[in-house]
Amino acid sequence: MQYGLMMVLSPREPIARFPTIAKRAEDLGFSTAWLGESQLIAKDAYVALALAAGETNRIQLGPGVANPVTRHATVLANTMAALHEVSAGRSVLGIGTGDSAVRTIGAKPATVAELGTCIDRIRALLNGEEVDLDGHSVQLLTANGPLPIFVSASQPRMLRLAGAKADGVVLMGGAEPGVTQWQLDHIQAGAREAGRSLDDVFIDLWFAIAVDEDRAQARKDVSAWVTSQARFFAKWKALPASLQPFAEEFERAYRSYDFYHHLSRHAEHAQGVSEELIDLLAVAGPVDVCVEKIAALRDLKIDQITFTLLSGGRMERLRRLGEDLIPALGA
Repeated sequence: MQYGLMMVLSPREPIARFPTIAKRAEDLGFSTAWLGESQLIAKDAYVALALAAGETNRIQLGPGVANPVTRHATVLANTMAALHEVSAGRSVLGIGTGDSAVRTIGAKPATVAELGTCIDRIRALLNGEEVDLDGHSVQLLTANGPLPIFVSASQPRMLRLAGAKADGVVLMGGAEPGVTQWQLDHIQAGAREAGRSLDDVFIDLWFAIAVDEDRAQARKDVSAWVTSQARFFAKWKALPASLQPFAEEFERAYRSYDFYHHLSRHAEHAQGVSEELIDLLAVAGPVDVCVEKIAALRDLKIDQITFTLLSGGRMERLRRLGEDLIPALGA
């Protein structure tokens, strides 16, 4: 099992903070450092990733995640080619249909089909191929070869697209084995339809975590992330059995969500989720509680677990993950 971290660089944090965190994560053995990409509510991800490339030697670096609405395929391909160059081949592209980056400008997320087309175009551009853009032929002169493309997915159509096209999946949903297995089944179905297998797709499961002896404080810390997932579930056409009892809670989260406080621990909308839902979707509490919760996921086809590195003492949170939790998981 590999481990990654994901964070959003808040408007109050200096951009230079991320390279320091990425270097410390590398020293602790993390495999990937993802940085949130949302142009109105966070510091620029690509500048921070480029700076981190100069401070690290092994860890993979990438936006978590970009989208084809605010980033044209040609622009994103060129940016990723540059990151691939300065990181000596350690860049990875996370891409989805668009969430806070899109919602805050009043736009709509891309469709699944549009995302699929964007992935095909970026992959061809990075390989130096000519690409047809609605009758106009283009080519990326800065192309320097392929890099891994991860699709952020949670619902059936996106999961099947990821299984068919992606090198990996940023699997969103939560730390709940029933939901995760349900999602893996859809990825596998998409892979089979494309003549692939689930083994051809790298699965990176993301969820919120707070390691703290004070379980009430830990739950409070992860509540914003749980709220973010809950408002997604409000629009799912079908819910896995373990989520069905929380349907009304999902609808409340959807109605109250403020994208300008996306994933903020201090967001008012984060107060509306129950302890039961927090304990279902997130990992919060002392090390032994966290280990027990994560252990239930390790029998699934998951290649990497990515922990959210929450604000409020990030370096200490990172130390607890790297020095306390991960060794305990190995034991």
